[in-house]
Amino acid sequence: MCKIFVLLLVAHGFYSSISDPYIPFLEGLNNLNEYPRFFEITLKSLFVIAGLSLIFNFKVRLSAILIAMTIFLAIIASKPLFRNHLFVIGCMLFLSGLSEKNKAPWLLYFQLSVIYFGALLNKMWQIEWWSGQFMHNWLSVALENPLYNAWFDATQSFVLAKIMSYSAMFVELVIAIVLLIPKFRFYAIALILVFHSILFSFTGETFGYFMEDVLIILIAFRSWPKDKSEVKYSSSSFNEIFITFFKLIDFDKRFVLKRRTIKPEINATIDGRVYSGRKAITYMLMSTTGFYILLLFSEMGILFLFDGVAKYICLMILFWSLIGFLSPILYERLKKKIRK
Repeated sequence: MCKIFVLLLVAHGFYSSISDPYIPFLEGLNNLNEYPRFFEITLKSLFVIAGLSLIFNFKVRLSAILIAMTIFLAIIASKPLFRNHLFVIGCMLFLSGLSEKNKAPWLLYFQLSVIYFGALLNKMWQIEWWSGQFMHNWLSVALENPLYNAWFDATQSFVLAKIMSYSAMFVELVIAIVLLIPKFRFYAIALILVFHSILFSFTGETFGYFMEDVLIILIAFRSWPKDKSEVKYSSSSFNEIFITFFKLIDFDKRFVLKRRTIKPEINATIDGRVYSGRKAITYMLMSTTGFYILLLFSEMGILFLFDGVAKYICLMILFWSLIGFLSPILYERLKKKIRK
């Protein structure tokens, strides 16, 4: 997860955005401008050294903390640089560095819960969210959403804006709580994806690279197989194509792949559980970091290559396809809960 965060920072030009103090949060930092580029060169050097150390698995936790400190110092030294998604990455890297090996990263769960709880509190103290005025101004004036404007022109009512405002606050409350309950954490992840996909569908906004942050954080939330997993597959054309693709993204070589001649489906044994067909494919992909890296670079590629309507359509397909991809697991878990 931390390595992908570093790649994301590099791809979005964080290195080039580091500069000497400019309108800092702490005025005392302006004194560093008496030594031109000293602050900039120091932070850039720290980011490069710690980043390379992290990529090559040397002092991984210390490197993650040093990169986080680079982000925090760069933000404190320059108000224009502050972005919520950049601060979130800094927090995630810092807490990853403090997490213990082979133990659940509960600090990350708590951090993400605090993010949603903080977003809720921020809305609760603003009367515009309760009246629907904020949502109305955002959709109608700032974004000029045609669907919302058509409804408002026909009704001249803030009812829809209020429903959307209250729904957003309620969902953020549910996410903040459920993230802290281990057995329900998968539902929180699914809810986060659905929530932000709906937001994107209405607004066309990815909120900086917060959606990319979410995709990366999924890696930390995934329960990874403890031992190597076995996959048996027949030589059908689909299976051959999928297995060839899977070999390319199974960077950690977590799976032992065996061709067989019975049944035209894929069977995967992961942590003692046997999955077949579509479920096997879903669990296989979710158990390799290459899949998440592919998702991340797919989104970044869309943002880089497309604009306007084409970008909106491509991202819609990506986000909702991911939700559809996870739906068999969600359905299976919900069915087990209902039976209990």
